Amino acid sequence: MEKSLIKNFRHTGIIVSNMQKSQYFYENILGFKVVQNYTDDSAYINKLLGIIDGEIHMVKLKSVDGYTLELLEYLNHPTKLLEIPFYNVGICHLAFSVDNIDKIYQRLIKKKVKTISKPLLSSEGNAKVFFCIDPNGIRIELVQVLKC
Repeated sequence: MEKSLIKNFRHTGIIVSNMQKSQYFYENILGFKVVQNYTDDSAYINKLLGIIDGEIHMVKLKSVDGYTLELLEYLNHPTKLLEIPFYNVGICHLAFSVDNIDKIYQRLIKKKVKTISKPLLSSEGNAKVFFCIDPNGIRIELVQVLKC
């Protein structure tokens, strides 16, 4: 059996249309902690991404368990929101574990965060789950595993 080429999961990157709103959502509403906040317009980043004269604002955030989320705002390259149905091919959501889903749901409602449903018992009966939408239209699944 061949050894896996992948050592570990590093981070998830999200291109955002408004860094201030996006950082506020992940930091102040979901509780991630900012670990880096910088802008890069170097030859390295342009060559790496295959762009010309790019300037990118990046904010890296970590969850309590060390999961890293990277927000990227292309400052001088226009971006647009792609509204795609849930069932399309490709990455369509991020999922995070929580301890008290009902409390989180109420917090998001108070902060006027769009949700798709209220917390629901999964069909297997082992978790409560709901989705909310971040400022960029990214679907966020919040899951509380129940003690069965």
